[in-house]
Amino acid sequence: MITYYQKRKNNLYKLTYYSSLFALILFFNFSCKKGCTDPNASNYDPTAKKENNTCEYDSSSTETNISLITFHYYDSDSFYLDSIYQDDFGNTIKFSRANFYFGNPRYYNSNGQNIASSNSYSLISSTETIYDFGDAPTDLINTMDVIIGVDSITNHIDPANYSSSNALAYQSPSMHWQMGTNTQNWSYLFIVLEGQVDIDGNGTFDSGETFVYHIGGDDFRAEINAINWNPPINQLATYTIEIDINWANFVNNIDISSDVFTHTMDNIPLATIISTNAITVISEH
Repeated sequence: MITYYQKRKNNLYKLTYYSSLFALILFFNFSCKKGCTDPNASNYDPTAKKENNTCEYDSSSTETNISLITFHYYDSDSFYLDSIYQDDFGNTIKFSRANFYFGNPRYYNSNGQNIASSNSYSLISSTETIYDFGDAPTDLINTMDVIIGVDSITNHIDPANYSSSNALAYQSPSMHWQMGTNTQNWSYLFIVLEGQVDIDGNGTFDSGETFVYHIGGDDFRAEINAINWNPPINQLATYTIEIDINWANFVNNIDISSDVFTHTMDNIPLATIISTNAITVISEH
């Protein structure tokens, strides 16, 4: 005859057995649960322990690559190095070098909200037309602000920190001043314009008839606001910005036959005019 205590003992054994079995089954199922284990997938399952090749990915990119296309002019004429032009005072001139830094964009939507910023820079040359301008978010971006020059932090970073393919790396010819070991005395050349000017008006470029404009320093960057994009960015894998560059605007109201030289601090009035003029150089294509 089975006593009450024996029955209770048997029931406890059964309960323990089935509880252990149930826990084992749960453990086995959990430890072997199949699913998508890639955190980058849209259907990522954090409880899955084994990949079952069901991961799904959003086909739209989270960023859009920006391609910058430039069109070069001198007033209404196409702009080329070594071509003959005139300044606002009738002086015959030609350029042998023409470069400027363009970048640090800030992106805005149609409501004027600042969506994102980028530290991308391009070194614009009159001989180049296509530039990789970094990435932008895939939101509806309608306008951007940019600078001609380099922001005050980047301006004092050693160019050796950048890979040779980066516009901010050391360039040849140089786009950088380095005075001493204190990086606060270093600066990129924001704008470089060099060439010849027929000073005596005899119809030829004689020896010594040259101009050199090197603009740099934190106080001489030019901020250009509200460049419009049409159509706006909206979930595109790539996006092209087309801009016109009027190189004549850099030298607006400058008599190049008499104002022939500035390394910024040695002729601040001339450097200020060129920096101020820079705001008008860029326009939508």
